[in-house]
Amino acid sequence: MDLILSDLHANLHALRAVLRFTRRKAIHRFVLLGDLVGYGAQPNHLLDKVRELKPRFLVRGNHDKACSGLDDARSFSLPARHAALWTRDRLRPENMRILAEAPEGPVWVGEDYLIAHGSPGDEDAYLLHDHEVGHAFDAFEGSLCFFGHTHLPGCFELDEVKGRLNWICLEPGEWFELQPQCRYLMNPGSVGQPRDRDPRVSFMTYDHPRRRVRLHRIEYDTKGAAKAILAAGLNPILADRLAQGI
Repeated sequence: MDLILSDLHANLHALRAVLRFTRRKAIHRFVLLGDLVGYGAQPNHLLDKVRELKPRFLVRGNHDKACSGLDDARSFSLPARHAALWTRDRLRPENMRILAEAPEGPVWVGEDYLIAHGSPGDEDAYLLHDHEVGHAFDAFEGSLCFFGHTHLPGCFELDEVKGRLNWICLEPGEWFELQPQCRYLMNPGSVGQPRDRDPRVSFMTYDHPRRRVRLHRIEYDTKGAAKAILAAGLNPILADRLAQGI
């Protein structure tokens, strides 16, 4: 079983909830789709946990680039830019290194599937509309790519027999079977900052021998995460949005 996580955003409370949930499960690989940091107040503690996850597959996100100095964050909103610079000033060398050395997607996880942060054709692109998704399918080979960046869980299914593209909202807790005639772009949603008006942590597990995916939504201590953001002096909007899932 592979654990698919995206957009953790230095939310240690959320990551701890995920790891507690999966503690008794047979996790074969830990797969991270980028944006480990940014927004949240506990980047070093979270990255310490990430470095313990093995075997680990990782691609970088736009906040990872900004927090490690690979990007100047000028395109970010003011709260996001402040959080990125705040994080950059506080990262320990070993944690700065994991961000700076994280590869640009897409990256193969074994020979099973690809991972990317935004689109497999552009790591910073948001996959929201049909024309963007069409270009994304053209940009990778294989039948399955997991991506993040939008913080919105679900999947794009391209039926190559019928020539039909569908967006599928997955039901949490239920297995979704991948069809042999289809290709998929799948988003596990965000661990650290869900934005679909559901504040619960969002992530996926992938049963690769049986080619099936399960979306998980679990409660976590949003108040504790918000309190940490406020105590760090980061913008209050970053704390307030956690309980609202926006």
